[in-house]
Amino acid sequence: MKRFLALGLAAFLAMTAVLTGCSSTPEKIRIGEVTRSLFYAPQYVALEKGFFKEEGLEVELSTIPGGDKVMAALLSGGIEVALVGSETSIYVSQQGAADPVV
Repeated sequence: MKRFLALGLAAFLAMTAVLTGCSSTPEKIRIGEVTRSLFYAPQYVALEKGFFKEEGLEVELSTIPGGDKVMAALLSGGIEVALVGSETSIYVSQQGAADPVV
């Protein structure tokens, strides 16, 4: 009886762990890019082909001209991902930001 109960509990916990990652509402991610660029082509293809949606992500892509404006949007919480040159994060770090941008 104890063995049956233990197996049932283990199966329940395993199923709970698997289903916890499943969600019917997609997670929204806002991406800001400094410019339309060939460097970001894989992202454009993934958006067009629906790969993000298949993974439960709703991606909102916006072009924000100017690395400083993209970084301001990231630091203020307007976007979750910033696609800019690496020098932009160096500028933020040099200004003594408490929250480093990686």
